[in-house]
Amino acid sequence: MKGNPLLGGRYWLMGLKQLTQPGLRRYVALPLLLNIVLLSLATVWGVGWADDSIAWLLDSLPSWLDWLYWILMPLMVLAMLLVLAYFFSAFLMLIASPFNGLLSEKVECQQGGSVPDEAIWPMIWRTLGRELTKMGYYLPRYLVLFLITLIPGVNLISPLLWFLFGSWVLGLQYLDYSYDNHGVSFKEMRQQLAQQRLTVMGLGAVVALTMLVPVLNWFVMSATVIGATRLRIAHFPLPALTAQPASVSYANGSSNG
Repeated sequence: MKGNPLLGGRYWLMGLKQLTQPGLRRYVALPLLLNIVLLSLATVWGVGWADDSIAWLLDSLPSWLDWLYWILMPLMVLAMLLVLAYFFSAFLMLIASPFNGLLSEKVECQQGGSVPDEAIWPMIWRTLGRELTKMGYYLPRYLVLFLITLIPGVNLISPLLWFLFGSWVLGLQYLDYSYDNHGVSFKEMRQQLAQQRLTVMGLGAVVALTMLVPVLNWFVMSATVIGATRLRIAHFPLPALTAQPASVSYANGSSNG
């Protein structure tokens, strides 16, 4: 595989540093609020579910095995956090996709680029449809990984497979906002990014790991949109397009937020 996994991490840090930059704050605020509220609720629910599950398991075991709680509970919490990182983040991005598209567009404009004009409502429906397209790509593959975890012996490598494929998917997810703004199909994007797969996976790996860190995970989505957009601009020239969407510009304003 070609690419530089450290490059993705470097651009993620760039995105984190730019969260409060004038002109971007207005595009970060609402996704950040959604992230805080939904991640907090999901974490509270997940920890409660893990605790109840462990309690049920221990109730079915002899009392002299109660010490297993201190082994099983951390493992259950870690598993819950991984589920949040891969599945809940996909749900969150579905909701926040229009805002992330706007943020990506604004970042590109600040970097001296231009994005085809598009009316706000067509943009919303397009970005939501794009998220469903991406789900159609990775959900069947996640199902295969889930089935692998049920096969004794083979499931020993399933955590590594989950992390590697999850890193690829998360890298695709965030780089896609810039491609989608330019009307590049999801298939074309995958084909281009596959030529630098390690770079994409490096970005996704940083997202997967930082999603496990409480409080920091609130800022991951917006930081990654910014960093991924800059990464796309610097290292992934857009393929030639036959058509561009056109209507009303909605993120080229010069006022700061």
